[in-house]
Amino acid sequence: MQDSVILITTAVEPGARSAKRAASALYGDSLARAGLTGVLYAGGDPAMLAARCGGLLLSGGGDLDPSLYGQSRASHRLSLDPRRDTEEFALLRAFCARGKPVLGICRGIQTINVFFGGTLLQEVAGHDGIPHPVTTVAGTRVSRLTGGFFKANSYHHQAVGRLAPGLRAAAYADDGQIEALEHESLPILGVQWHPERMVAGLCADTPADHTALFTYLTQRKPKT
Repeated sequence: MQDSVILITTAVEPGARSAKRAASALYGDSLARAGLTGVLYAGGDPAMLAARCGGLLLSGGGDLDPSLYGQSRASHRLSLDPRRDTEEFALLRAFCARGKPVLGICRGIQTINVFFGGTLLQEVAGHDGIPHPVTTVAGTRVSRLTGGFFKANSYHHQAVGRLAPGLRAAAYADDGQIEALEHESLPILGVQWHPERMVAGLCADTPADHTALFTYLTQRKPKT
């Protein structure tokens, strides 16, 4: 039963009396469509959570602190959440240690790349609010799950820069930006678009149905 429970990371928002946790309801709804149950992260020991949950969904949100990838602030649009950066790195480390599946969405793909030693482009043009074509790399897990070509939604002003060691690009936008990545040996995928907004009968920014990306969270690290 615990394999069907997926931990969804949350943003930390200021409140009048205390900080608040937040995540789009569409993440849980999309997991439910895939036969999974989403639970929101509200703190706790990462190792214990990795032991009890079947997978990790790194949700969308603001920007990572550029110091995490060796840069200084170069965009006036950065929305930083240092507490979330620290929490998500700890959770990612714990789920990786157990070989459990991870899906990173928008901010999530960026978190994966930075965690493994890559960099980000702090400002890219033509992606914020503009749906665009995406072409997947043949033979990748992302290609098998989504097909070779589709139109994706786009809600980001940053993107993967230098790809981290151990990761490979799995999809590209028509301007050459990396739109998906996957780990070479661990069950980790990241996509720059929002698949929770591409689920038939739930939310359809584009005609593509990406429910299969959520079913990927039932996968485990291949045995060697």
